Amino acid sequence: MNKKTSGLGRACALALASMAWLQGCASSSSQYPAANLLGLGSGEPAFFSDESSLQQVMATQELLALQKNEYQVGPDDVVEVSIFEWEANDQTKTLQLRVSETGVISLPAVGALNVDGKSVQEIQRLIEQELIAQNVLQAPRVGVWVSEFRSRQISVIGSVNQPGTYAIHQNVSTLLDMLTLAGGPQDSAGGLAYVIRRGKGRSESRILIDLDELLEKGAANLNPVLSAGDVVYVPKAPLIYVYGEVKQAGAFTFRKQLRALESMALAGGFTDLADRRAVSLIRRAETGQESVYQLDMGRIERGEMPNIYLRDGDVLHVRASGSKMVWTEFMNFIRGIFTFSYSLNR
Repeated sequence: MNKKTSGLGRACALALASMAWLQGCASSSSQYPAANLLGLGSGEPAFFSDESSLQQVMATQELLALQKNEYQVGPDDVVEVSIFEWEANDQTKTLQLRVSETGVISLPAVGALNVDGKSVQEIQRLIEQELIAQNVLQAPRVGVWVSEFRSRQISVIGSVNQPGTYAIHQNVSTLLDMLTLAGGPQDSAGGLAYVIRRGKGRSESRILIDLDELLEKGAANLNPVLSAGDVVYVPKAPLIYVYGEVKQAGAFTFRKQLRALESMALAGGFTDLADRRAVSLIRRAETGQESVYQLDMGRIERGEMPNIYLRDGDVLHVRASGSKMVWTEFMNFIRGIFTFSYSLNR
């Protein structure tokens, strides 16, 4: 046996020993705890309007009749009052009167009048009656209109093109109308919207709306009637992160629901070194505490483990298989040996 053959044998023996050592290291590496799927979102529904939200939407439909009624004046509105007889005598011009927080306007020669909840026609008749009753005018001709609408304001915030607070010119509005006023959802918006309503005291209710169903399919049962003080919030699309042994690691958004397996497809699938049994899910709670769980994608594919729903901010780390790494390193080492041996024999 020549020296070259002897050297090659020793190199192969060393490679095998190294492979055994690496294999032992891989098998003894620490593992994250298996995912406790209870509370991890395994049974969560897709992100859509729940039964409670649908019932709340139906309850608001009773207010839709108010949309057809004349506008009812409220606090902070500005009304203009024109009295023809006074203008003819150059006594005064058109008066601009702001409605107080208690719903009162103050008219010269008449005094305070409660106009809260009244239409402009009702305010007109009220002023005429007071002018006659107080012997100011015998047959007054009065004109009333709203010059500034401020009492009924609805805010649209979040991922919309023109967020802000909008004063509506009707007694009530609808979610679809308010989204239109705000320029519609941005491209970065998710598939959900929340209608936040404040009740008595500090109580608050939330209506969850599936935007795709509302905007694309025109689902009337998802178009709640909105009142003054309501807030429409359109959150950004949820964001997850996938890194490690995937072909296209990065951050990914999704409009509605996304499950663990589908997230792997977004990342281009597994690399050859990936360990499908060791995908770590890192989830941060509202308290800021992080929990790390292990998902077995092979079992999920076979239906032996729930294909859980992911949440905004979830991080998925696909770790490399120890045995695959050892084998890859071993084959690279062998190729290097034969390349070196070939160069010596030339």
